[in-house]
Amino acid sequence: MKRKNEYLMIALIFSAVLITRLFFAFKTNYFNYDAYFAVRHIGYISSNFFPMFNDPLSYGGRFLIFPPLFMYILAVFKTFLSMGLVGKILPNIFVASLTIITFFIAKEITKDSKASLVTAFISGFIPVFYIKTINDISVYSLVIPLTFLLLFFFIKIDQKFLYVQLFIVAIAALRVTHPSVILPLLGLIAYLVLIKLEKLKQSRKEIEITIFSTFIVIWSLFITFKQPFLTHGASVIWQNIPSVILSRYFTKITILEAIYKIGIMPFAVGIYMIYKYALKEKNRIIYLFISQAIVISLLIVLKMVEPSVGFMFIGIIFTILFSQFFKMFFNYIEKSKFNFKNTFLAAGIIFFILTSVIPCISFAYTTIGSSAKETELGAADWISKNTEKEDVILATLNEGYLINAIAQRKNVADQKFILIHDAEQRVKDIEKIYTTLFETEAVRLLNKYEVKYIFFSENAKKEFNIQKIPYIKNSKCFERVYVNNVEIYKVLCILEEK
Repeated sequence: MKRKNEYLMIALIFSAVLITRLFFAFKTNYFNYDAYFAVRHIGYISSNFFPMFNDPLSYGGRFLIFPPLFMYILAVFKTFLSMGLVGKILPNIFVASLTIITFFIAKEITKDSKASLVTAFISGFIPVFYIKTINDISVYSLVIPLTFLLLFFFIKIDQKFLYVQLFIVAIAALRVTHPSVILPLLGLIAYLVLIKLEKLKQSRKEIEITIFSTFIVIWSLFITFKQPFLTHGASVIWQNIPSVILSRYFTKITILEAIYKIGIMPFAVGIYMIYKYALKEKNRIIYLFISQAIVISLLIVLKMVEPSVGFMFIGIIFTILFSQFFKMFFNYIEKSKFNFKNTFLAAGIIFFILTSVIPCISFAYTTIGSSAKETELGAADWISKNTEKEDVILATLNEGYLINAIAQRKNVADQKFILIHDAEQRVKDIEKIYTTLFETEAVRLLNKYEVKYIFFSENAKKEFNIQKIPYIKNSKCFERVYVNNVEIYKVLCILEEK
Protein backbone atom coordinates (compact mmCIF):
# COMPACT_ATOMS: atom_id res chain seq x y z
CA MET A 1 0.00 0.00 0.00
CA LYS A 2 1.30 3.47 -0.89
CA ARG A 3 2.35 5.67 2.02
CA LYS A 4 -0.21 8.33 1.04
CA ASN A 5 -3.02 5.77 1.21
CA GLU A 6 -1.71 4.46 4.54
CA TYR A 7 -1.82 7.92 6.07
CA LEU A 8 -5.31 8.52 4.69
CA MET A 9 -6.54 5.25 6.22
CA ILE A 10 -4.96 5.93 9.63
CA ALA A 11 -6.48 9.42 9.58
CA LEU A 12 -9.91 7.87 8.92
CA ILE A 13 -9.45 5.35 11.74
CA PHE A 14 -8.35 8.09 14.15
CA SER A 15 -11.36 10.21 13.15
CA ALA A 16 -13.80 7.29 13.53
CA VAL A 17 -12.50 6.43 16.99
CA LEU A 18 -12.53 10.07 18.13
CA ILE A 19 -16.01 10.78 16.79
CA THR A 20 -17.37 7.62 18.46
CA ARG A 21 -15.88 8.61 21.81
CA LEU A 22 -17.09 12.21 21.56
CA PHE A 23 -20.60 11.01 20.63
CA PHE A 24 -20.86 9.28 24.01
CA ALA A 25 -18.96 11.94 25.98
CA PHE A 26 -21.40 14.66 24.89
CA LYS A 27 -24.46 12.61 25.82
CA THR A 28 -24.22 14.35 29.20
CA ASN A 29 -23.24 17.90 30.09
CA TYR A 30 -21.42 16.70 33.19
CA PHE A 31 -18.41 14.55 34.09
CA ASN A 32 -17.79 11.52 36.25
CA TYR A 33 -17.22 12.43 39.90
CA ASP A 34 -13.44 11.90 39.78
CA ALA A 35 -13.14 14.48 36.99
CA TYR A 36 -14.06 17.35 39.29
CA PHE A 37 -10.62 17.18 40.89
CA ALA A 38 -9.15 18.06 37.49
CA VAL A 39 -11.90 20.62 36.79
CA ARG A 40 -10.96 22.60 39.89
CA HIS A 41 -7.20 22.39 39.46
CA ILE A 42 -7.27 23.17 35.73
CA GLY A 43 -9.36 26.25 36.48
CA TYR A 44 -6.91 27.30 39.18
CA ILE A 45 -3.86 26.91 36.91
CA SER A 46 -5.66 28.78 34.13
CA SER A 47 -6.24 31.73 36.47
CA ASN A 48 -3.05 31.66 38.56
CA PHE A 49 -0.45 29.98 36.28
CA PHE A 50 0.74 27.75 39.16
CA PRO A 51 -0.64 24.44 40.50
CA MET A 52 -2.63 24.40 43.73
CA PHE A 53 -0.29 22.34 45.90
CA ASN A 54 -1.67 23.91 49.09
CA ASP A 55 -5.35 23.01 48.87
CA PRO A 56 -7.48 24.85 51.46
CA LEU A 57 -10.62 22.79 50.82
CA SER A 58 -9.66 19.10 50.49
CA TYR A 59 -9.84 17.44 53.93
CA GLY A 60 -10.45 20.92 55.34
CA GLY A 61 -6.97 21.97 54.14
CA ARG A 62 -3.98 19.87 53.11
CA PHE A 63 -0.80 19.72 50.99
CA LEU A 64 -1.11 17.98 47.62
CA ILE A 65 1.64 16.39 45.50
CA PHE A 66 0.93 15.68 41.85
CA PRO A 67 2.90 16.05 38.57
CA PRO A 68 1.12 18.92 36.79
CA LEU A 69 1.83 18.56 33.04
CA PHE A 70 -1.58 17.09 32.20
CA MET A 71 -3.33 19.91 34.08
CA TYR A 72 -1.16 22.54 32.37
CA ILE A 73 -1.95 21.23 28.88
CA LEU A 74 -5.68 21.41 29.53
CA ALA A 75 -5.34 24.77 31.31
CA VAL A 76 -3.80 26.28 28.15
CA PHE A 77 -6.94 25.39 26.20
CA LYS A 78 -9.14 26.48 29.12
CA THR A 79 -8.04 30.08 28.48
CA PHE A 80 -10.13 30.25 25.29
CA LEU A 81 -12.55 27.28 25.55
CA SER A 82 -15.11 26.27 28.17
CA MET A 83 -14.19 23.64 30.74
CA GLY A 84 -16.89 21.39 29.31
CA LEU A 85 -15.30 21.38 25.86
CA VAL A 86 -11.72 21.09 27.13
CA GLY A 87 -12.53 18.25 29.53
CA LYS A 88 -14.44 16.22 26.98
CA ILE A 89 -12.48 16.83 23.77
CA LEU A 90 -8.78 16.81 24.75
CA PRO A 91 -8.66 13.56 26.80
CA ASN A 92 -10.52 11.78 24.01
CA ILE A 93 -8.08 13.13 21.43
CA PHE A 94 -5.21 11.79 23.54
CA VAL A 95 -6.81 8.34 23.73
CA ALA A 96 -7.66 8.32 20.01
CA SER A 97 -4.00 9.13 19.25
CA LEU A 98 -3.20 5.57 20.35
CA THR A 99 -4.47 4.46 16.94
CA ILE A 100 -1.63 6.39 15.28
CA ILE A 101 1.01 5.27 17.78
CA THR A 102 0.04 1.58 17.56
CA PHE A 103 -0.02 1.82 13.77
CA PHE A 104 3.63 2.90 13.64
CA ILE A 105 4.69 0.34 16.27
CA ALA A 106 2.90 -2.44 14.35
CA LYS A 107 4.48 -1.24 11.12
CA GLU A 108 7.90 -1.43 12.76
CA ILE A 109 7.19 -5.02 13.87
CA THR A 110 5.50 -6.41 10.77
CA LYS A 111 6.43 -4.12 7.85
CA ASP A 112 2.85 -4.88 6.76
CA SER A 113 0.35 -2.10 6.07
CA LYS A 114 -2.82 -4.17 6.48
CA ALA A 115 -1.69 -5.70 9.77
CA SER A 116 -0.76 -2.24 11.06
CA LEU A 117 -4.08 -0.66 10.07
CA VAL A 118 -6.11 -3.49 11.62
CA THR A 119 -4.03 -3.10 14.80
CA ALA A 120 -4.72 0.64 14.86
CA PHE A 121 -8.47 0.02 14.53
CA ILE A 122 -8.50 -2.57 17.33
CA SER A 123 -6.58 -0.22 19.66
CA GLY A 124 -9.46 2.27 19.39
CA PHE A 125 -12.01 -0.16 20.81
CA ILE A 126 -10.57 -1.70 23.95
CA PRO A 127 -13.52 -1.85 26.39
CA VAL A 128 -11.64 -0.87 29.56
CA PHE A 129 -10.73 2.50 28.00
CA TYR A 130 -14.41 3.34 27.77
CA ILE A 131 -14.80 2.67 31.48
CA LYS A 132 -11.84 4.77 32.60
CA THR A 133 -11.61 7.64 30.12
CA ILE A 134 -14.80 8.24 28.11
CA ASN A 135 -16.24 10.95 30.40
CA ASP A 136 -13.47 11.41 32.93
CA ILE A 137 -10.67 13.96 32.76
CA SER A 138 -8.29 11.11 33.43
CA VAL A 139 -4.54 11.61 33.47
CA TYR A 140 -4.26 8.10 31.99
CA SER A 141 -5.67 9.46 28.73
CA LEU A 142 -2.25 11.11 28.31
CA VAL A 143 -0.11 8.66 30.31
CA ILE A 144 -0.83 5.62 28.13
CA PRO A 145 -0.22 7.28 24.73
CA LEU A 146 3.02 8.77 26.12
CA THR A 147 4.09 5.35 27.42
CA PHE A 148 3.69 3.66 24.04
CA LEU A 149 5.23 6.61 22.23
CA LEU A 150 8.39 6.30 24.30
CA LEU A 151 8.43 2.52 23.64
CA PHE A 152 8.24 3.32 19.91
CA PHE A 153 11.25 5.63 20.26
CA PHE A 154 13.05 2.90 22.24
CA ILE A 155 12.55 0.45 19.37
CA LYS A 156 14.31 2.85 17.02
CA ILE A 157 17.15 4.19 19.19
CA ASP A 158 19.73 2.08 17.35
CA GLN A 159 18.71 3.66 14.04
CA LYS A 160 19.29 7.35 14.71
CA PHE A 161 20.51 9.46 17.62
CA LEU A 162 17.37 11.56 17.13
CA TYR A 163 15.32 8.72 18.66
CA VAL A 164 17.51 8.73 21.75
CA GLN A 165 16.70 12.41 22.18
CA LEU A 166 13.00 11.81 21.54
CA PHE A 167 12.99 8.96 24.07
CA ILE A 168 14.48 11.25 26.72
CA VAL A 169 11.92 13.95 25.93
CA ALA A 170 9.09 11.39 26.17
CA ILE A 171 10.34 9.96 29.47
CA ALA A 172 10.70 13.49 30.88
CA ALA A 173 7.16 14.38 29.77
CA LEU A 174 5.78 11.19 31.32
CA ARG A 175 7.71 11.86 34.52
CA VAL A 176 5.97 15.24 34.97
CA THR A 177 2.61 13.71 34.07
CA HIS A 178 2.27 10.76 36.45
CA PRO A 179 4.36 8.51 38.76
CA SER A 180 3.43 5.50 36.59
CA VAL A 181 6.47 6.49 34.51
CA ILE A 182 8.15 3.73 36.52
CA LEU A 183 6.07 1.02 34.79
CA PRO A 184 7.66 1.14 31.31
CA LEU A 185 11.11 1.42 32.92
CA LEU A 186 10.53 -1.77 34.93
CA GLY A 187 9.39 -3.35 31.67
CA LEU A 188 12.62 -2.24 29.95
CA ILE A 189 14.70 -3.80 32.72
CA ALA A 190 12.73 -7.06 32.33
CA TYR A 191 13.31 -6.81 28.56
CA LEU A 192 17.09 -6.57 29.00
CA VAL A 193 17.01 -9.59 31.31
CA LEU A 194 14.91 -11.54 28.79
CA ILE A 195 17.29 -10.64 25.94
CA LYS A 196 20.19 -11.91 28.08
CA LEU A 197 18.40 -15.16 28.91
CA GLU A 198 17.60 -15.75 25.25
CA LYS A 199 21.28 -15.10 24.40
CA LEU A 200 20.46 -12.40 21.87
CA LYS A 201 22.94 -9.64 21.13
CA GLN A 202 22.70 -6.84 23.67
CA SER A 203 22.39 -3.29 22.36
CA ARG A 204 24.74 -0.91 24.16
CA LYS A 205 22.38 2.02 23.55
CA GLU A 206 19.42 0.10 24.98
CA ILE A 207 21.36 -0.78 28.12
CA GLU A 208 22.70 2.73 28.63
CA ILE A 209 19.41 4.54 28.01
CA THR A 210 17.53 2.13 30.32
CA ILE A 211 20.01 2.48 33.19
CA PHE A 212 20.26 6.25 32.78
CA SER A 213 16.47 6.75 32.59
CA THR A 214 15.73 4.43 35.52
CA PHE A 215 18.29 6.12 37.76
CA ILE A 216 17.10 9.64 36.93
CA VAL A 217 13.41 8.79 37.28
CA ILE A 218 13.78 6.93 40.60
CA TRP A 219 15.96 9.73 41.98
CA SER A 220 13.49 12.43 40.89
CA LEU A 221 10.50 10.46 42.22
CA PHE A 222 12.21 10.11 45.59
CA ILE A 223 12.95 13.85 45.70
CA THR A 224 9.36 14.75 44.78
CA PHE A 225 7.69 12.17 47.01
CA LYS A 226 10.22 12.28 49.86
CA GLN A 227 7.68 13.49 52.41
CA PRO A 228 5.08 10.80 51.53
CA PHE A 229 7.83 8.14 51.70
CA LEU A 230 8.85 9.32 55.16
CA THR A 231 5.24 9.64 56.30
CA HIS A 232 3.71 6.43 54.97
CA GLY A 233 6.68 4.14 54.37
CA ALA A 234 5.98 1.25 52.00
CA SER A 235 2.24 2.02 51.94
CA VAL A 236 3.01 5.02 49.72
CA ILE A 237 3.14 2.49 46.86
CA TRP A 238 -0.57 1.94 47.46
CA GLN A 239 -1.08 5.75 47.75
CA ASN A 240 -2.06 5.35 51.42
CA ILE A 241 -5.46 4.09 50.27
CA PRO A 242 -7.49 2.82 53.27
CA SER A 243 -7.69 -0.97 53.40
CA VAL A 244 -11.49 -1.02 53.06
CA ILE A 245 -11.23 0.82 49.72
CA LEU A 246 -8.12 -1.02 48.54
CA SER A 247 -9.95 -4.31 48.98
CA ARG A 248 -12.69 -3.12 46.59
CA TYR A 249 -10.16 -2.58 43.80
CA PHE A 250 -8.91 -6.15 44.02
CA THR A 251 -12.08 -8.03 44.95
CA LYS A 252 -12.69 -11.08 42.77
CA ILE A 253 -10.25 -10.28 39.97
CA THR A 254 -10.91 -13.06 37.48
CA ILE A 255 -9.58 -14.07 34.09
CA LEU A 256 -13.09 -13.58 32.69
CA GLU A 257 -13.13 -9.98 33.89
CA ALA A 258 -9.76 -9.36 32.26
CA ILE A 259 -10.91 -10.94 29.00
CA TYR A 260 -14.12 -8.90 28.91
CA LYS A 261 -12.39 -5.60 29.68
CA ILE A 262 -9.49 -6.15 27.27
CA GLY A 263 -11.52 -7.88 24.55
CA ILE A 264 -11.62 -11.58 23.69
CA MET A 265 -9.66 -11.30 20.44
CA PRO A 266 -6.73 -9.19 21.72
CA PHE A 267 -6.56 -11.23 24.95
CA ALA A 268 -6.55 -14.64 23.27
CA VAL A 269 -4.03 -13.61 20.62
CA GLY A 270 -1.84 -11.85 23.19
CA ILE A 271 -1.61 -14.97 25.38
CA TYR A 272 -0.86 -17.14 22.34
CA MET A 273 1.90 -14.79 21.15
CA ILE A 274 3.52 -14.72 24.59
CA TYR A 275 3.51 -18.54 24.60
CA LYS A 276 4.86 -18.74 21.04
CA TYR A 277 7.72 -16.28 21.49
CA ALA A 278 8.60 -17.32 25.01
CA LEU A 279 9.10 -20.97 24.05
CA LYS A 280 9.60 -21.26 20.29
CA GLU A 281 10.62 -18.13 18.38
CA LYS A 282 12.78 -15.08 19.02
CA ASN A 283 12.01 -11.45 18.19
CA ARG A 284 13.51 -8.48 20.02
CA ILE A 285 10.56 -6.10 19.55
CA ILE A 286 8.05 -8.77 20.54
CA TYR A 287 10.14 -9.43 23.65
CA LEU A 288 9.96 -5.73 24.51
CA PHE A 289 6.17 -5.83 24.72
CA ILE A 290 6.03 -9.26 26.33
CA SER A 291 8.28 -7.89 29.10
CA GLN A 292 5.94 -4.95 29.62
CA ALA A 293 2.94 -7.29 29.87
CA ILE A 294 4.68 -9.59 32.35
CA VAL A 295 5.72 -6.70 34.63
CA ILE A 296 2.27 -5.10 34.69
CA SER A 297 0.51 -8.45 35.21
CA LEU A 298 2.83 -9.19 38.13
CA LEU A 299 2.12 -5.78 39.68
CA ILE A 300 -1.63 -6.41 39.38
CA VAL A 301 -1.24 -9.77 41.15
CA LEU A 302 0.83 -8.07 43.88
CA LYS A 303 -1.94 -5.44 44.22
CA MET A 304 0.47 -2.64 43.33
CA VAL A 305 -1.43 -1.52 40.23
CA GLU A 306 -5.21 -1.06 40.10
CA PRO A 307 -6.60 -3.80 37.81
CA SER A 308 -8.50 -1.48 35.47
CA VAL A 309 -5.40 0.67 34.98
CA GLY A 310 -3.26 -2.42 34.38
CA PHE A 311 -5.79 -3.78 31.90
CA MET A 312 -5.51 -0.59 29.84
CA PHE A 313 -1.77 -1.08 29.44
CA ILE A 314 -2.13 -4.81 28.77
CA GLY A 315 -4.94 -4.20 26.28
CA ILE A 316 -2.68 -2.04 24.11
CA ILE A 317 0.24 -4.46 24.47
CA PHE A 318 -1.89 -7.43 23.37
CA THR A 319 -3.24 -5.36 20.47
CA ILE A 320 0.31 -4.65 19.32
CA LEU A 321 1.15 -8.37 19.56
CA PHE A 322 -1.95 -9.02 17.45
CA SER A 323 -0.26 -7.30 14.49
CA GLN A 324 2.39 -10.03 14.27
CA PHE A 325 -0.26 -12.75 14.61
CA PHE A 326 -2.31 -11.15 11.81
CA LYS A 327 0.66 -11.16 9.47
CA MET A 328 1.64 -14.75 10.33
CA PHE A 329 -1.91 -16.07 10.03
CA PHE A 330 -2.70 -14.54 6.65
CA ASN A 331 0.71 -15.45 5.26
CA TYR A 332 -0.10 -19.05 6.19
CA ILE A 333 -3.55 -18.81 4.56
CA GLU A 334 -2.07 -17.44 1.32
CA LYS A 335 0.37 -20.36 1.14
CA SER A 336 -2.30 -23.00 1.78
CA LYS A 337 -4.24 -24.76 -0.96
CA PHE A 338 -7.53 -23.26 0.23
CA ASN A 339 -7.38 -19.49 0.16
CA PHE A 340 -10.18 -18.27 2.42
CA LYS A 341 -8.43 -14.99 3.26
CA ASN A 342 -11.44 -12.73 2.71
CA THR A 343 -13.74 -15.12 4.56
CA PHE A 344 -11.47 -15.22 7.60
CA LEU A 345 -11.06 -11.44 7.53
CA ALA A 346 -14.84 -10.87 7.43
CA ALA A 347 -15.40 -13.41 10.21
CA GLY A 348 -12.69 -11.75 12.30
CA ILE A 349 -14.25 -8.32 11.87
CA ILE A 350 -17.70 -9.60 12.89
CA PHE A 351 -16.22 -11.42 15.90
CA PHE A 352 -14.33 -8.27 16.97
CA ILE A 353 -17.46 -6.14 16.70
CA LEU A 354 -19.43 -8.60 18.82
CA THR A 355 -16.76 -9.06 21.50
CA SER A 356 -15.12 -5.63 21.69
CA VAL A 357 -17.07 -2.86 19.93
CA ILE A 358 -20.42 -3.80 21.49
CA PRO A 359 -18.92 -4.07 25.02
CA CYS A 360 -17.35 -0.62 24.41
CA ILE A 361 -20.81 0.78 23.65
CA SER A 362 -22.25 -0.96 26.71
CA PHE A 363 -19.52 0.42 28.98
CA ALA A 364 -19.95 3.88 27.45
CA TYR A 365 -23.64 3.98 28.36
CA THR A 366 -22.89 2.65 31.85
CA THR A 367 -20.21 5.27 32.39
CA ILE A 368 -22.44 8.09 31.16
CA GLY A 369 -25.20 6.84 33.45
CA SER A 370 -22.90 7.03 36.48
CA SER A 371 -21.84 10.64 35.80
CA ALA A 372 -22.70 13.45 38.17
CA LYS A 373 -26.35 14.48 37.96
CA GLU A 374 -27.82 17.92 37.38
CA THR A 375 -29.59 17.76 40.75
CA GLU A 376 -26.29 17.09 42.54
CA LEU A 377 -24.56 20.00 40.84
CA GLY A 378 -27.58 22.15 41.62
CA ALA A 379 -27.36 21.21 45.31
CA ALA A 380 -23.60 21.92 45.33
CA ASP A 381 -24.25 25.30 43.70
CA TRP A 382 -26.86 26.07 46.37
CA ILE A 383 -24.22 25.39 49.03
CA SER A 384 -21.79 27.80 47.37
CA LYS A 385 -24.40 30.58 47.49
CA ASN A 386 -26.02 29.93 50.89
CA THR A 387 -23.27 28.84 53.28
CA GLU A 388 -20.18 30.43 54.81
CA LYS A 389 -16.82 30.01 53.06
CA GLU A 390 -15.28 28.20 56.04
CA ASP A 391 -18.11 25.68 56.41
CA VAL A 392 -17.28 21.97 56.16
CA ILE A 393 -19.63 19.77 54.12
CA LEU A 394 -19.99 16.03 54.72
CA ALA A 395 -20.41 13.97 51.54
CA THR A 396 -19.36 10.55 50.28
CA LEU A 397 -15.78 10.05 49.10
CA ASN A 398 -16.94 10.06 45.47
CA GLU A 399 -18.56 13.45 45.97
CA GLY A 400 -15.63 15.03 47.77
CA TYR A 401 -14.23 16.63 44.63
CA LEU A 402 -17.70 17.90 43.70
CA ILE A 403 -17.96 19.70 47.04
CA ASN A 404 -14.57 21.36 46.46
CA ALA A 405 -15.08 22.23 42.76
CA ILE A 406 -18.75 23.25 42.57
CA ALA A 407 -19.75 24.09 46.16
CA GLN A 408 -16.28 25.59 46.78
CA ARG A 409 -16.38 24.39 50.36
CA LYS A 410 -14.25 22.14 52.54
CA ASN A 411 -14.95 18.41 52.52
CA VAL A 412 -14.28 15.83 55.20
CA ALA A 413 -12.52 13.48 52.75
CA ASP A 414 -12.05 12.68 49.09
CA GLN A 415 -10.07 10.11 47.11
CA LYS A 416 -6.59 11.64 47.46
CA PHE A 417 -5.13 9.96 50.55
CA ILE A 418 -1.41 10.81 50.32
CA LEU A 419 -0.19 12.72 53.44
CA ILE A 420 -3.51 12.17 55.24
CA HIS A 421 -2.58 10.59 58.57
CA ASP A 422 -6.10 9.53 59.58
CA ALA A 423 -7.47 8.49 56.17
CA GLU A 424 -8.59 5.05 57.37
CA GLN A 425 -10.42 6.55 60.36
CA ARG A 426 -12.10 9.24 58.28
CA VAL A 427 -13.52 6.68 55.87
CA LYS A 428 -14.94 4.67 58.77
CA ASP A 429 -16.34 7.78 60.45
CA ILE A 430 -18.09 8.97 57.28
CA GLU A 431 -19.87 5.63 56.96
CA LYS A 432 -20.78 5.70 60.65
CA ILE A 433 -22.29 9.20 60.41
CA TYR A 434 -24.57 8.12 57.58
CA THR A 435 -25.58 4.76 59.10
CA THR A 436 -25.45 4.92 62.90
CA LEU A 437 -28.74 4.67 64.80
CA PHE A 438 -27.51 6.92 67.59
CA GLU A 439 -27.84 10.68 67.30
CA THR A 440 -25.24 11.43 69.97
CA GLU A 441 -22.65 9.31 68.15
CA ALA A 442 -23.38 11.11 64.87
CA VAL A 443 -23.20 14.57 66.47
CA ARG A 444 -19.92 13.68 68.17
CA LEU A 445 -18.35 12.70 64.85
CA LEU A 446 -19.81 15.69 63.04
CA ASN A 447 -18.33 17.97 65.71
CA LYS A 448 -15.00 16.14 65.40
CA TYR A 449 -14.68 17.24 61.78
CA GLU A 450 -16.48 20.59 62.34
CA VAL A 451 -19.19 19.64 59.84
CA LYS A 452 -21.87 22.30 59.26
CA TYR A 453 -23.91 20.57 56.53
CA ILE A 454 -24.66 16.98 55.47
CA PHE A 455 -24.97 16.30 51.73
CA PHE A 456 -27.37 13.35 51.35
CA SER A 457 -27.66 12.17 47.76
CA GLU A 458 -28.58 9.08 45.76
CA ASN A 459 -24.90 8.14 45.89
CA ALA A 460 -24.99 8.00 49.66
CA LYS A 461 -28.17 5.92 49.58
CA LYS A 462 -26.59 3.37 47.24
CA GLU A 463 -23.18 3.29 48.91
CA PHE A 464 -24.51 2.84 52.44
CA ASN A 465 -27.69 0.96 51.51
CA ILE A 466 -30.03 3.41 53.24
CA GLN A 467 -33.04 5.50 52.22
CA LYS A 468 -32.94 7.93 55.13
CA ILE A 469 -30.32 8.94 57.64
CA PRO A 470 -31.58 6.94 60.67
CA TYR A 471 -31.39 9.58 63.42
CA ILE A 472 -32.53 12.64 61.40
CA LYS A 473 -36.31 12.30 61.69
CA ASN A 474 -37.81 14.49 64.46
CA SER A 475 -34.35 15.51 65.62
CA LYS A 476 -33.81 19.05 66.88
CA CYS A 477 -30.13 18.86 66.01
CA PHE A 478 -30.67 18.86 62.24
CA GLU A 479 -32.57 21.17 59.93
CA ARG A 480 -33.34 20.24 56.34
CA VAL A 481 -32.43 23.35 54.37
CA TYR A 482 -32.54 21.98 50.82
CA VAL A 483 -34.36 19.21 48.98
CA ASN A 484 -34.40 18.43 45.27
CA ASN A 485 -33.52 14.75 44.95
CA VAL A 486 -30.50 15.70 47.07
CA GLU A 487 -31.19 16.61 50.71
CA ILE A 488 -28.97 18.99 52.66
CA TYR A 489 -29.14 19.09 56.45
CA LYS A 490 -27.69 21.81 58.65
CA VAL A 491 -26.03 20.63 61.88
CA LEU A 492 -27.35 22.65 64.83
CA CYS A 493 -26.00 20.85 67.89
CA ILE A 494 -22.65 20.70 69.64
CA LEU A 495 -21.97 17.78 71.95
CA GLU A 496 -20.23 18.97 75.10
CA GLU A 497 -18.05 16.46 76.90
CA LYS A 498 -17.87 16.52 80.69
